[in-house]
Amino acid sequence: MRRPRDNQRSRVYAWEKFVTKTTHWTGTFKTLEECQNYLTPIWRTERGRYGRARVAPPPIERPAWGQRSAIAHHSHRITLPTWARNPWVILHEAAHRLTPRDEAHGPRFVGVLMGLACRHLGYNADELMAAADDMGVNYHVRSIGSVPVLAPRGPSWHVERAVRDEGPMTEMDIACWCNLTYLQVRGAALHLIKTGRARWLRKKLVLLSNEGTT
Repeated sequence: MRRPRDNQRSRVYAWEKFVTKTTHWTGTFKTLEECQNYLTPIWRTERGRYGRARVAPPPIERPAWGQRSAIAHHSHRITLPTWARNPWVILHEAAHRLTPRDEAHGPRFVGVLMGLACRHLGYNADELMAAADDMGVNYHVRSIGSVPVLAPRGPSWHVERAVRDEGPMTEMDIACWCNLTYLQVRGAALHLIKTGRARWLRKKLVLLSNEGTT
């Protein structure tokens, strides 16, 4: 039987890279046992939601020699190279095991991954869906499931994120980058300064944790 094409695989990978760019996921866990201990309670919480109530958590195992990608095997195993031992990749592979075999990186898979990321990694569903819409990634809203309702993120959050991602920026650069008015930027910067998270240096807003970088 011919395997259906995985039509949006590259778009899903690009979307993942975009939505995780500020979290810097790397090899968070040092051992496969730590990876398993992370996945098991999440799997037990999530499996009933996706019709797999009696299915045991997939065992996380050592990859084959030369394997560079994380793989969710049809035999229900997950194999992870060292770089992939982090929460996002583990949830990505778990989403494969929670969706039908022929789903690949299709809309149901993306919806499940969105739900897992919101419930267990603190992501905002509206932001994940907006990014997917912008990047042409199809997803099933019903597959996301119920997610925590997060408070709207105000100008201070967006300004801090922009400076963290791009480095010290002028008021005008921040306004353009965040699509804010200069008054919103000025107010957000004042809040960050009062809370000890930033300061102006040579007419650029600098996060205190970023001082000394170039």
